[in-house]
Amino acid sequence: MKKNNQLNELIYEYYESRILFGVYRYGERLNSVPQICATFGLARNTVQIALDKLEKNGYIRREKRKTARVIYQGTESVFRENAAKFFVPRKNGLLDLNHNGNLMFTSIWEKGLQNIKENTKGGTEGEQEPADTAASEPTKLYSDVINTFHNGLMLSLFWQCLCYLSYFYPPKDGRKANYVQDDLLVEGKANCLKQETDAYYMHMFQKVLEFVESISEDCQFGNVDQIPFTWVIYRRRPQVRYTLASRIIREILWEHYPVGSYLPSLPQMAEQYQVSVITVRRTLELLHALGVTKTCAGIGTMVCLEPIEPEIINKPDIQGNILLHGEAIQILSLTVYSVTVFTLESITEDEKISLLQKIGGLHDKNSSILCMEALLDFISSKCPSAFIRECYGRLSELIAWGYIFSAILKGTGKWLDYDLTGFISQLETELKTGNFTAFARLWEAFIEERMSFFYSKFPL
Repeated sequence: MKKNNQLNELIYEYYESRILFGVYRYGERLNSVPQICATFGLARNTVQIALDKLEKNGYIRREKRKTARVIYQGTESVFRENAAKFFVPRKNGLLDLNHNGNLMFTSIWEKGLQNIKENTKGGTEGEQEPADTAASEPTKLYSDVINTFHNGLMLSLFWQCLCYLSYFYPPKDGRKANYVQDDLLVEGKANCLKQETDAYYMHMFQKVLEFVESISEDCQFGNVDQIPFTWVIYRRRPQVRYTLASRIIREILWEHYPVGSYLPSLPQMAEQYQVSVITVRRTLELLHALGVTKTCAGIGTMVCLEPIEPEIINKPDIQGNILLHGEAIQILSLTVYSVTVFTLESITEDEKISLLQKIGGLHDKNSSILCMEALLDFISSKCPSAFIRECYGRLSELIAWGYIFSAILKGTGKWLDYDLTGFISQLETELKTGNFTAFARLWEAFIEERMSFFYSKFPL
C-alpha cells in the first residue's frame, strides 16, 4: 500500500469511528475539505478519496457547495455497542500504549524540537498547506514535529498509533493555538500545545477506560479476543516476499544456512515459513537478484553471497528497501537507549546470561548488521511491552536490508570495515556488571555512528 493510500485510510477511519460512536450525529456537517486538509496537513485529493469512501459506505452525503452531511442513523444503544466492539478488544493494547508509548515517542519529540531550533520547516513534506491556513490541531502539531526528520517510516508509526487509539483525537470542534511563525514551527508554542494535548489525552483515556470497565460485565463483551497493535510497513510491492527475504538473509548471516549450503525445497520452505509456494518462488527470485542465492540445476538453491552489481541501487524496489533501512536506523538511534534500559530492568538472570551468550557469539562475525540484529531480537522477544516488541520486531526486518547497503558499497570499494571486537567486549563488561545505562549508551552511540555513515553514502 502506498503512503497516500495509508493517509486516505487515516481520514476515513477518523470520521468513520466518530460517526459510529455518535460524536457526529445524523444531519450534522463535517468540516470543509480545506479545513480537513489543514487539520491533517494533507493534500485535497487525499481527503477527497477518503470522503468518497465514506459516502460509498453510507456514512455521509455530499452536495455541491456544501460540506458533507452525516446520514448514518444510530441510537444511543447502537453507538454504545459500536464503541464497545472497538475498544473492549483493544483494552490491553490501549493500556500498553498509554504506559509505554513514551519509550518510542518522547525522544522523537525532544529531538524534533531541536530540529525546530535549527529552523527546520515543519509540515507534511509534499502535502503541506500554507501556514496562515493551518489549524493547529494536536494531530498536525505532532506530524509537523515528526516531519522535521523527513522519515516516512516514523510518520507511518505515528499515524497507525493514532488509528489504533481512535477516540483520542481532538474533539470535532478542535482547539486552535498558533504554533507557527514566518512559516516555521516555534518551540515554545509547540511545547505549550503539547502539554495541553497530553492533559486532554489522559482525560479521554480515563473516560474510555471507565467505559470499557463498565461494559466488560456484559456477557457479550466479557471474554473477547484482544486485538494487539500491529505496525504495517507499507511498500510499493507486495510485502510478504520482502519480509520473507529479510528473514532468510538474517538466517544466512547467522549461518543457519552457511555459504555453500542449500536451502530447503520450495514446498518445505512454504511449510516452514507458512506462505505459499508462489511466494517462496518470488522470494528466491529476489534473493538471486541480490546475489544471496543461486539456482543449481538438478540440485537446488545454494547460498552464495556473491558480490552485488552497484547498478542494482537504481531499481525502485531495492532503493525503497534501502531507504526503509536508513529510516529504521534513525528510529533506533532515537529510541534504543530508553527501550534497552526498560527491557533489561525487567529480565531474569537466566535471560541476561542468554543475551551475554548471544553477544559473545558476535566476536567472530564482525558484522554491524548482526550486532543490531542481536539486540533487536532480544528486545522483540523479551521486552514486557507488546507495543515495543511489535515495533522492534518490524525494525529488525528492515535492519537486515543493510546487507544490500554494505554489499553495494563493497562492490564500489566505498565500504569501511569495522573492527567490532572492542565494542563487543565493552558490551559484555557492562552487561556482566549490571550497568544497564552504560550498556544502552554504547548501543546508542554505535547506531548513531552507523546512521551517519549510511546517510553520508545514501542521502535518499
